[in-house]
Amino acid sequence: YQCLVYSSFATKVVPKMQGDVTWVTQLTTDRLSQFARMLERWNGPVSAAIYSQDVAHDIKELTDLLDRVDFHIVGASQGLYPVNTLRNVAMNNARTDYMILADVDFVPAEKGYEWITTNLPKLRQAAGDKAVFVLPAFEIDGQDQTVPLNKDALKEMGKKIHQVHNDGGRTIAHKYTQYEKWMTAAEAYPITYKFPFEPYFLAPKTIPRYDVRFFGYGNDKASHGYEINAAGFSWWVLPEHYVVHVRHAQGTWVQQTFLDPKERLSKTLMNFLKDVDRRYKKRATKNEDKTFPELPESAGYEVVVTQAGQSCAKACQNHGKVCMKQWADRINMCSQLSKAFDGCVEGCGDGFFGADLPAYNIQQKQCLINNAPDAAPFNCEVTYEFSRRLCTCGKKL
Repeated sequence: YQCLVYSSFATKVVPKMQGDVTWVTQLTTDRLSQFARMLERWNGPVSAAIYSQDVAHDIKELTDLLDRVDFHIVGASQGLYPVNTLRNVAMNNARTDYMILADVDFVPAEKGYEWITTNLPKLRQAAGDKAVFVLPAFEIDGQDQTVPLNKDALKEMGKKIHQVHNDGGRTIAHKYTQYEKWMTAAEAYPITYKFPFEPYFLAPKTIPRYDVRFFGYGNDKASHGYEINAAGFSWWVLPEHYVVHVRHAQGTWVQQTFLDPKERLSKTLMNFLKDVDRRYKKRATKNEDKTFPELPESAGYEVVVTQAGQSCAKACQNHGKVCMKQWADRINMCSQLSKAFDGCVEGCGDGFFGADLPAYNIQQKQCLINNAPDAAPFNCEVTYEFSRRLCTCGKKL
């Protein structure tokens, strides 16, 4: 349980009647140093939700910023950090029609506010009013965490600066931004959304709110992107401006997660996805067949379906064969899933990734292909309680 205890509205920076943009974020007062770095660059309105365990103390901590920032203090209760509740509080109290949604440890380019407000009419003309505009997110290697002033300075940093979360399977959270294309882009460009894309972005205040079932750490932003996309918003990337993650000690709330790290999707996320699909009457349809050379008869190629929660290694063994992960691309398509699962009750989608895919999800009653086989390659041993996997088996060598 949390409650909004106190709101203070800035007098030094007052939003314009039209065409203005608010920076929206959430934090605890131990993150004020990162917050201050953002304020050094962003000259426009700011709406920030503060999660407070000691309201009187935190108001004193904020005193020097009260004329600059709209603060909304939410009283803390026992339990996990209510990250999406806080984001919604800050969004709902923003006093402009457009907002930038970013976490507190991200710093923008210099003069970002001026460029965005000047170019917003042009952006809206190109993309329409039902569009969100991604700010590419970067992070810097090394001790020197000086955020580049502009795009030219960023490019001069070379390999020292790169996409945020560029390690292992986490690259998928931001890679759809198309960073290489952005480096030479002079105009905003459209991109294709795929789950679990979770960028920071400029958006109209009409976008869906964050789902408050997500708290602590895990899928809190990815779920929001999924609903924004389901609601029919298009995705674009801003050509000149960006945000940079400033490294800091990890907050204790990051350890607060409802996710079992062994699970690809939490039950909370699964229920959320079903709710969104039902609400927007979304039915996935995807069928992009690929052509592969025939395998020799001696290979013993066979496509096998597992029981729910069973591995491909076990299913192939039951057929007297072994799982062949190198052939997985042959079955990672909706036509193959449709044959195996009698058309797939709720259609076939490419909105997910995971080492257990392709598969039929018995909870969603939907076939799912793996949209990121490089980041999350097919694994013969993996199991997932709601997945009936499609497997490629062959003769033992």
